[in-house]
Amino acid sequence: MKQEGYNRLRCARTGGISADLLKLTAIITMLIDHIGAGILERLLIDGYVTDYALYLKIYQLDSVLRIIGRISFPIFCFLLVEGYLHTRSRRGYAFRLLAFALLSEIPFDLLFSGGLNLLSQNVFWTLLIGLLVLWGMDGVREALRAHGGRTEPKDGRAAGREKGKPAEKAAGGREKRLRILRSAAEAAGILLVTAAGMCAAALLKTDYSWRGVLLIAVIGLLMRDRLLLVIDAPCAFLLTEFLVLLNNGQSLQTCLETVLSHTTVFLSFALIWFYNGKRRRRGHRYFFYLFYPVHLLILFFCRQILYAL
Repeated sequence: MKQEGYNRLRCARTGGISADLLKLTAIITMLIDHIGAGILERLLIDGYVTDYALYLKIYQLDSVLRIIGRISFPIFCFLLVEGYLHTRSRRGYAFRLLAFALLSEIPFDLLFSGGLNLLSQNVFWTLLIGLLVLWGMDGVREALRAHGGRTEPKDGRAAGREKGKPAEKAAGGREKRLRILRSAAEAAGILLVTAAGMCAAALLKTDYSWRGVLLIAVIGLLMRDRLLLVIDAPCAFLLTEFLVLLNNGQSLQTCLETVLSHTTVFLSFALIWFYNGKRRRRGHRYFFYLFYPVHLLILFFCRQILYAL
């Protein structure tokens, strides 16, 4: 997956959207989402709004903010895969995600839980597990290539030249069966690695949980084909959301209404469609990492000020 076929995704068109602009869009929409989830919703949940008319207005505003906020996560997932494809050090990339996952945990808990909460982990954990899944998927491919028996087809063709067409057909049949077996083994390995990552996210109760890891895996698999990426990935993401809501006992109507309200994820992939392959400037490298814990703390203190009024 590393670079093979990836040039089909990097568009050669002039203009387009750079990685920095994609990240800025994701950051702004994430901030909008967290204003709703971390401030407005907490004001309602904690009982600081007693007037019904005001309660209804805040609830409606929060719904709009959360819908806009759904744009951010798919973009972060795409940029994670993009970063994985270009990183010089997978270990270094994983270590950065781990470091900021630890750094962001207390701010995340303060904003969304009001205190330390071991039952909910921030989105960096989801991204880290997603990165490890991508790494594992490449490991499966590399292992199969290493044990692919490349000499067997050559020997078969040599035998075919010596013994005639029947032997050549037999060698071709063996080669075809080996290709099918390798493809099946690769698919099974990728499914196993992805399932392990999804289970880890579910057990850790990370933000977006197993659905987030699955989206990262799907994006990684579809990076070679832009059209499939922008159509299939959001459909898969919305389908998993529908199934989760249905499994939680929600009515069919509620499930459909919720999923339809989250179709803004298609806007995420519409932006990804126009991605021009231009990478970030080095000076911005850690800004996007640091923004996450810093903005969580700022929103937490803003909420405390509102509580004190």
